[in-house]
Parts: sequence; structure tokens; C-alpha cells
Amino acid sequence: MAAEVTSSDRVWPKTGLWAASYRVMFPLAALWAALCVGLWQWVANLDLSLGWHIHEMTFGFAGAALAGYLLTACPSWTVRAPPSGWPLMLLALLWVATRLGLLTGLYPLSAVTSLAFFIVIALVLRAETRKGGKPGRPGFLMFCLAAGVGSALWITKLHTTALPLWAPYLPILGFSLLLIVVGGQLVPAFLSRAAILRGQTPHDEPAWLSPLAIAALLMAVMGLVTARPEIAGGFLRLTALLLIARMAFWSLKSTLHNPLLAILALGFLWLPTGTYLWGASLNGTGPLTEPQALHALIMGAMGGLILAVSARSIARRTPDGLRPRAGIVLAFGCIWVATWARMFDALDLAALLWCVGWLLYAALFLPALHGPVPRPVFSGARNT
Repeated sequence: MAAEVTSSDRVWPKTGLWAASYRVMFPLAALWAALCVGLWQWVANLDLSLGWHIHEMTFGFAGAALAGYLLTACPSWTVRAPPSGWPLMLLALLWVATRLGLLTGLYPLSAVTSLAFFIVIALVLRAETRKGGKPGRPGFLMFCLAAGVGSALWITKLHTTALPLWAPYLPILGFSLLLIVVGGQLVPAFLSRAAILRGQTPHDEPAWLSPLAIAALLMAVMGLVTARPEIAGGFLRLTALLLIARMAFWSLKSTLHNPLLAILALGFLWLPTGTYLWGASLNGTGPLTEPQALHALIMGAMGGLILAVSARSIARRTPDGLRPRAGIVLAFGCIWVATWARMFDALDLAALLWCVGWLLYAALFLPALHGPVPRPVFSGARNT
């Protein structure tokens, strides 16, 4: 087994729990992923609504992962140490307050704290880019602000009136769009780098495929908002085909040599799978119902990619690059099988596997809560 790399020139100066956002927000996301599903599936006396469930699996679970990723990855463009200290404490406080507020019926407070949570992410990102003298990231800033407003409005509607029929689609599509943008850059980059290290030449992906896939997904949003499911279904299936076309150019053979790359690719694969199944269900031609297909996106793509990306932050650092902690592949496998179980309405089995996978991941995260922060966090010395 290759020795881990622990040289001091490969770490950031701060240490401890509040040295980087991934140490706080990724474990919170994992624990909430398990608790949220457990409460929804097995604690009937809480009388939780479907609106709560969707909100907490998107704005709650994925929102925590968003904060953990963006504020940890920002050194790649600011060339500064990741944000640490009191901003992370404030983020954690706002996030926890929102979850507790929703469970106890304090909807006005939860709307404010959720809005503030996403605004703080945007403000910290903006401050870091300015301090680093680098161009801002308007796409990420706009997404965080839109997520904050969307979450606050969602919570307000939960408290006052029924949500519009199309409302549940927006956070699912919004976070799917984010995964297409971020995952569509990160996954092929790591795969290509691994291929180069093995002496292979990766293929260049046509530049027009990614924006076309994003445009198709946005057209699907318009179809859903305007109550034209047949149009939305067609564009969702087009999105899926364009994403598969993108993956055809990636160095997928690299996944055979590194489990961390394999779970990244498998997580991304749920994006075209889920969008195609969803589109087919809207057009009445698919094998699954719409709720079954939607869980392919929420559990498979969102859950799988969040686990696969965040697992890199706690990976073993060896001279040959990142290698997974023992148990990570098992945790990912639980999420993968849970997705299939939910797609075929094996609800208790799906919930059990989902909870086991995230609790296992949270346990594996414990050794990474202290000590110096590796530099960079999501890639090793050879960017693998």
C-alpha cells in the first residue's frame, strides 16, 4: 500500500474543524440526508408534508453540500486559503436553525435563516474573489442568491398557501443544472488527467455539447412552468442524450484504475439516466412513474455526485494520487442500490440503504475533522 503524503508544503496554514467549509458542511449534509429520510419514512406522527421533504432534500441537503464545495474549491481561482473561522460558524448556525425551525413550525424564522444562509455563501465567495484580485464567479453568486430567494418563498408558501403545481420541479432542475455545470467540468478533468498520467491522450469534447445540454434543460423548465409536459418531456430526453454524448468523449477507461474516479462517473451517469426517465414519464412512454423517475435525479445524481465529490476531500493522499478511504465505495454502493430500490417502490429498503450509506460516510469523515487542511482539497499531488 502506498504511503500517504503528509508534507507540510501540501497543506493550508489553518487547522481544526473550522479551517475549511468541507469539514463542517459535508458531515452536516450526510447526517441530514440520513435523518431527513428516516423521519419522512418512519416517523409518521410528525405529519411532515411532501413540500417539506422536497425542500429538505434540495435546499437542505444539497444546500449544505453546495456550501461545503464552493467555499472549499474557491482557492482554485483565488489562490488564497479557503475561508475559515466565524463565517463558517455563521453558516452552520443558519443552516441548523433552518432545519430546527421547519421541524418545530417556526416558518417565518426558517424563511429568514434559509435566505441568510445562501446570501452568506454568496457574500463570502464575493469577498474571497475580491481579496484574491480575481474575477468574480457571477454564475455561482446568482445561483446562491436564487436558491436563497427560492427557499424563503418555498417556506413561506408551506406556512400560508399550497405550492403551485410546478414549484417542486424548480429546485430539482436547479440543482441538476448546477451538477451538469460543475460535474461536467470536474469529472472529465479528473478523468483526462488520469489518462495523461498513464500515457494516453484524452479526446477533446466538442465545445457546443455542454451549452446545448444546458439550453435543453432550461427549455424543459419553461415547458413545466407553462404546463406543457409533452414539451418538457421532449427537452428532458434531449438533455439526457446530449449528456450521454458528452460522456462518450470522456476518458472513462480511467475509472478502471481508480475507484474515486469510478464513483464520480457513476454518479454523473444518473444525470442523463434521470432526465431521460423523467422525460419519458412526462410523455407517457417510460417504464417508471414521474415520482419514481424524479428519485433517480434526487437520489442517484444529487446524492451520488455529492458523495463522490466530497469523498475526495477525505481520501488518502499517496504518491500515486488520491485513493479512497476504506468504506467509501461501500457507502456509495448503498446510495446506488437505494436509488434503484426507490425507483421500483421498495420504499423501506431504499430508505434503509440510503440512511446506512450516509451514516457510514459520516463515520468515515470523523478522522478528517482535525489537523491541517490538504492543499488542494479535492485533488492530490498529481491532480488525480
